[in-house]
Amino acid sequence: MRSITGNCYQLQRSRGANGYLIRTPGHTAVVDPGMASGYDALLRELRDAAPVVGQVTDILLTHYDADHAQVAQRLQRELNAVVWLGAADVRILRRITPPATLLRRVLFRLAPVAVPQRLSELDGERELFEGLTAFPLPGHTPGQMAYRFGDVFFTGDSVRVARDGTIKRFYRALNSDNPQAARTTATLELRIHTDGIAWLCPGHNPPAQVSAQS
Repeated sequence: MRSITGNCYQLQRSRGANGYLIRTPGHTAVVDPGMASGYDALLRELRDAAPVVGQVTDILLTHYDADHAQVAQRLQRELNAVVWLGAADVRILRRITPPATLLRRVLFRLAPVAVPQRLSELDGERELFEGLTAFPLPGHTPGQMAYRFGDVFFTGDSVRVARDGTIKRFYRALNSDNPQAARTTATLELRIHTDGIAWLCPGHNPPAQVSAQS
């Protein structure tokens, strides 16, 4: 793992998207553990880190895409962790609601994601445990969530993040709802400045420090 700030780390062996780890007084949470092909290496990394950060208790998924969530079910069984995911994305995983676009339906068939057993659904903003808050950022997927820990935002694919901390709407072709994604980008930009956020940890760009813009 690589330290970002405080008790926030970036995983080095997850595959597909950026994976992160957060340590709170009572929980150790993995954010977006990635694709099934990275399972063995990721599990070794988490076990090696356990003496420092503790055993993983929670798996926080920003959204349902395979590059972020495919390994979650297997990792949950191994670690006996609770998985958290936005309710609208849970309905997609359960095949109740289809993905919103043709491209997303094709990707979902090509790279399926199994439904974890201990799955806690998120709908709206809430504190999950001390110091860790989840809040919705729909657009990329209908159930896209972000997680805040102290002055760090874990944003998944809600936005793209530049090295200087500026944000842009995520790639149009991959969004479920582009008008919603544009509104989410504006909302997040405002929240970054009003909430005193220092770091953004996105799904596919390097973590970026934004304190100078506050």
